[in-house]
Amino acid sequence: MRGCHRHPRPVQENPEIRRRIERHVAGVYRGRRARRPAAEPWLYLAPALVWLAAFAIFPLVYTVNLSLRHLADPAQPMVGLRHYVELFNDPALLGSLRATAIFSVGTLSLSFVLGFAIALLLASEDLYGQAFFRTLIILPYLISPIVIGVAFRLMLHPILGVVNYVLGTRGVNWLGGANTAMLSVILITTWELTPFFALILLAGLLALPQEPYDAARVDGATRWQLFRYLTFPLLRPVSMLVLLIGVIDVLKVFAIIFASTEGGPARLTEVIGLYIYRTGFRFYRLDYASALAVVLVVGIAGIAFLTMRALGERTRGEAS
Repeated sequence: MRGCHRHPRPVQENPEIRRRIERHVAGVYRGRRARRPAAEPWLYLAPALVWLAAFAIFPLVYTVNLSLRHLADPAQPMVGLRHYVELFNDPALLGSLRATAIFSVGTLSLSFVLGFAIALLLASEDLYGQAFFRTLIILPYLISPIVIGVAFRLMLHPILGVVNYVLGTRGVNWLGGANTAMLSVILITTWELTPFFALILLAGLLALPQEPYDAARVDGATRWQLFRYLTFPLLRPVSMLVLLIGVIDVLKVFAIIFASTEGGPARLTEVIGLYIYRTGFRFYRLDYASALAVVLVVGIAGIAFLTMRALGERTRGEAS
């Protein structure tokens, strides 16, 4: 009886059986796809869409609706673009825009320069304890802005503040002086924003290719030449992205200045976000404040669009 029970041929050695199995599996898969409801992908997107509609789309639509109304006169509920025309004749708005421009340029310049320097330092292989310092540098960015404003308001107090004690000065009102208030809020915001710049630029530095650096070192390039002709040009897309995010942050800043100076003295530090708050919730002109908020959103979106477009064109030009 030996040899009567032969083992069947393996499936993979029989092409006909393998084709039948493949057709069967493909048919089952097509059947499952056909029975899958068309709305199933939207179920996964539903939480994000609900969040976007509740906290982004609805507030924006509601703000635009308020900007077209006149809440103080129920007999004339809709006024169209009257509040937007009023923007051009508002001297307080011009002062707020001036303060916003000074604050934005000063904060972005200092944050970018200091962030770049810190990123270069943290990327250096000669630095001992890189992991510790990379963790330590992010701490200021994790603190709530309102807490930062209150803390610096106490430290810069003219009588009880620790800053005057350390510097050996007496009675200097850093946040209340006309010559020092704007500089103080710029330095406070720079302290909060610099860690974010440093970490993003550090990530860009660590992702740079090493082959050009090795070739340049072989040719005798100095550190300054490596930075000028390799690091800075290669890091330009990341730098533009960091500056874009920084512009959005400084244009909508509110908590730090509100907690430290409240826009004073004499509205010298009243940036656009604080002016919108004061107009809407202290002067109770929610309709005009809504128009200001819409213009601010459109301005930030326009700056972001132009920056991303310039970044895309530069990237395509370098690729070609």
